[in-house]
Amino acid sequence: MNTAINQHITHLICDCDGVLLDSESIALAVLHRQLGSYLPRSLAQGTGQAELALELALHGAIAERLGMMTNQLLDELNAQFSLGLLAPDYNAINLAVSRACSEDVTAVPGVIEVLAAIPLPKAVASNSSLLRIDAGLRRCGLLELFEGHIHSGHDMGTPKPAPDVYLAAAAGFQVAPRHCIAVDDSVTGVRSAVAAGIRVFGFTGVAHDRGQAAARLLAAGAERVFDNMQQLPALLAA
Repeated sequence: MNTAINQHITHLICDCDGVLLDSESIALAVLHRQLGSYLPRSLAQGTGQAELALELALHGAIAERLGMMTNQLLDELNAQFSLGLLAPDYNAINLAVSRACSEDVTAVPGVIEVLAAIPLPKAVASNSSLLRIDAGLRRCGLLELFEGHIHSGHDMGTPKPAPDVYLAAAAGFQVAPRHCIAVDDSVTGVRSAVAAGIRVFGFTGVAHDRGQAAARLLAAGAERVFDNMQQLPALLAA
């Protein structure tokens, strides 16, 4: 970030899952376990090698879509892998993911101390529901850093990669998007911030595959990618 950019950045907007809360690995494990049972038997049977390849393909497809609303993610995987998911299956999988993320979530290492030391006003812009965001932030001791500035694409009905949730976060501060900088861990989120006219750093600290994640975030429009939350203050002040 050059000096001119630094002078004009006045507000910080963070994604929730994968940036504040270490919940993406939980969601990945639950989704893979849940969806694995729906893989077409005609494909899953045969050699052990073929079955393993299909499981790996499913795992990778889920990982690439983390950051989407769960129903949108399920729609795409349902079509890609011919899973045959019905409405009750969607409900059951959503419940399993929400429950696991609420009960097992922890804060991203270092994020509480780092954000407390950054003097910029802060907001959350997430595809999760307000209820889930609130529960996760409260559980991990982060809620007070963002109270009054928590925005949900899920509850707005226009989730990422649409820019609406990031635009809402900037509007909540009553500042132009160009005065904000975002931190997001997903391609979906990076595209959302870019579409909103907000500069964005990609975070890979809790990603399943940091190398691949970094390449995807840069390709989506992230200015920088970092993998340790302790690096954020220096990036903002560079």
